[in-house]
Amino acid sequence: MTRNNSYWLFQSVGWFIYGMIGVVVAFLFYENVDVWVILAQFFSAVIMLISTHLLRYKMKLDGWLKLKIQKLILRLVPTLIIISILANGIVVGYTILTTEIIEVEKFSITVFLLFSFQTFVYFSLWTALYLIIYFFRNYKKEEVEKWRLQTAVKDAELIALKAQINPHFLFNALNNIRALILEDHMKARDMVSHLSELLRYSIQFNDNEKVTVEEELEIVNKYLELESIHYENRLHYEILSKKELKKCKIPPMLIQLMAENAVKHGISQVKNGGDILISVDQEDNDLVLEVSNTGKLKKNLGNGIGLRNATERIRILFDSEPDLDLTEQGNMVRSRLKLPIVK
Repeated sequence: MTRNNSYWLFQSVGWFIYGMIGVVVAFLFYENVDVWVILAQFFSAVIMLISTHLLRYKMKLDGWLKLKIQKLILRLVPTLIIISILANGIVVGYTILTTEIIEVEKFSITVFLLFSFQTFVYFSLWTALYLIIYFFRNYKKEEVEKWRLQTAVKDAELIALKAQINPHFLFNALNNIRALILEDHMKARDMVSHLSELLRYSIQFNDNEKVTVEEELEIVNKYLELESIHYENRLHYEILSKKELKKCKIPPMLIQLMAENAVKHGISQVKNGGDILISVDQEDNDLVLEVSNTGKLKKNLGNGIGLRNATERIRILFDSEPDLDLTEQGNMVRSRLKLPIVK
């Protein structure tokens, strides 16, 4: 059952019971209870239902449910007073016109205010119950989303470890470094440092749900430097990013995954190698991550587990649907990902 369906079910049943209680009270304390008296009780229940529904609509429309409790109370109390007086005025007017329960001669402003206070109490109890259910459901939803996030991040870690720290990658990197030791021992030392940083980042990134663009680009640069040794003169790359965007937060290993796809599905498939261009830009309120590489677009690339997992992490972390676009232009393949800017 959906939230909306359950809301209307409880609303209908709750106020129907309220009407039935009114009918029972009428039979116990009034004489000559006829059909009009019974209709008056259910008319009161219908007015209560409509009033509480309008209150719920206003709370949701004006964003009251996102306010702190003090500000919420400051808005609710005067609103409850107003709707209590209006609802009670409608019910009293209908009852006077259709029944003889209320004696007009004895009716006064004091009696009206007492009736209105009674209605205010009912509305206050309804509001308290609604808020308790609402916040409890949201709390449970946040707990579920938290567990989903932890599961997604754990899955992403396993995928990243499988993709990055596999024997083939390590074998190539270590062999290339070994060959460099005799040719250029300083560069070999730098490559060992890059490999160490890459492995440490890949293993430890699960400790953080988000990293800065700057941190991510640093590790991507180290990864591409290692791969450029393996492909020698076949791989050329460039990384561009606006300075003001480097502190933006993204899921870890996101650009790294895009760069790895560019190498795996692009450069490694081209005989003479090619270029990789990585850029971080801004489009309205979105961060745009773009990786272009020499090669041809594979039809099933967009269905890869890594890309699916990355977009799922973005959806959970940023509560937004990411926009992933894979296109081919000439001899270049462009992977473009848009996500909200978070600093």
